[in-house]
Amino acid sequence: MRLMTKLMATVTALVLTTAIRASALVQDAKIEIKTTDSHGAWYTQPVWIAIGIIALVLVLALIAMAGRRNNTTVVK
Repeated sequence: MRLMTKLMATVTALVLTTAIRASALVQDAKIEIKTTDSHGAWYTQPVWIAIGIIALVLVLALIAMAGRRNNTTVVK
């Protein structure tokens, strides 16, 4: 029982020491948020790039499917 009590006390002291050091680091931190309104061109936006890639894949799939039409071999 003594070992468990000493272990718990040591762990508690370690956690408190770590928390105090972490709070001191956070208080000294300087947080700076800067927002700007400058946006790039519409075609550099990730959403439009994804839409373009999906459209390209669909067009390629349609071309591939059209090329396979009426390509059967009849043996008499």
